Amino acid sequence: MADSVPSQSKNPNTDQWEGYNVDMAQNLAGQLGVKLEIVDASWSTLIPGLVAGQYDIAMSDLFATPKRAQTVAFTNAYMSLGFSWVVRADFPGDDAGKLNETSITIANLSGGAMGDVIRKYAPKAKIKEVASDNVFSPHLEVASGRADATLMDHYNNLQFLKQEGGKKVRILGGDVQFQQTPMAYAVRPGDQRLLNFLNTWIAYNQTTGLSEELRRKWYGF
Repeated sequence: MADSVPSQSKNPNTDQWEGYNVDMAQNLAGQLGVKLEIVDASWSTLIPGLVAGQYDIAMSDLFATPKRAQTVAFTNAYMSLGFSWVVRADFPGDDAGKLNETSITIANLSGGAMGDVIRKYAPKAKIKEVASDNVFSPHLEVASGRADATLMDHYNNLQFLKQEGGKKVRILGGDVQFQQTPMAYAVRPGDQRLLNFLNTWIAYNQTTGLSEELRRKWYGF
């Protein structure tokens, strides 16, 4: 797991993992009759660690993209989220096209899926890669004035604005989201039996209501 509130994160008071995917992982271990072991990873090491055999499943809020699917095998989607831009509070207007300028710097979390999306919508902009275990590190670059914008799923953007108070940054266009993208778990290519089981388990949890129950518990919607 790689840190990302509220999907999965380390509680600073207990140093224990908690969140939507932690509850799901505990349910999965119970269904399999095995002991759950959560391995700490960062977003830049999550997929390489899986491929290297350091763990059996990458179980985070991982966007399933064609590029990543060339390296790992994704389960069916367990949820989907749209993206939105976070910009400096003084960024002029709400036209996302203004981000596609050579004078614009966009912060991106190294190892995340946003880099390709940024290049798609703002190919002229400079991308500032931020290597960190803190999913909000790109947001902090914008808030500090070291970058003009960042791209993240809309839920995490709302969480950062709630923490930051909306004084130094804002979401471009308010609640405007785009490119709804599926989130899925990943296993190593060739683990077909495990992949089949996970897909059955995901569908079962959606049918019985566990997925919705945990989504409301951790995401609030």
